Amino acid sequence: MKTFLLLFTLSAGYFDRQGNEEYVCLPCGQDCDSKIYSQAGTCSVCGMELVKKSTIKFTTIELGEMCKRIAANPRIVLLDVRTPGEFNGSTREVPSFGHFKKAININVKELEGRISELSKYKNSEIVVYCSHSHRSPRASYLLGTQGFTNVKNMSGGVSTFTAPYDSDCLKREFVAHK
Repeated sequence: MKTFLLLFTLSAGYFDRQGNEEYVCLPCGQDCDSKIYSQAGTCSVCGMELVKKSTIKFTTIELGEMCKRIAANPRIVLLDVRTPGEFNGSTREVPSFGHFKKAININVKELEGRISELSKYKNSEIVVYCSHSHRSPRASYLLGTQGFTNVKNMSGGVSTFTAPYDSDCLKREFVAHK
């Protein structure tokens, strides 16, 4: 009888977990993005809304992989989700670092309202970046929820680049702001 009760208890727990969705924090670029929750709510670390893990459609890549993707795909879409001032170097409020030459700039705060501007790229390879990789994961998530099929987030952001650039990719593709 004890064996039956033990098996029943364990199997009930197993089947209960099988039916439950896993939740993660709405991607914020912090370590908590990888923390798994068993129900909806708010992230205990950053306070962001928890979303179903199955709704995360993008992957995260390092700068080296981004450079390989740029070289391999001349039609790659680079999406900079910083403010226009950060993108063009005109802001003095925060460091602007620089931008990739062929990048499209749409501030993450405006992205949902301007998503139609990107609709022709729904099936294109898109790499999203910002300055510190806090805004780009949110933008990458939004693109995934809007049907974009090949979205990558560049980890670290452009603040991690240090001049002089030892990467041919950065020398060729990146405009540094002085």
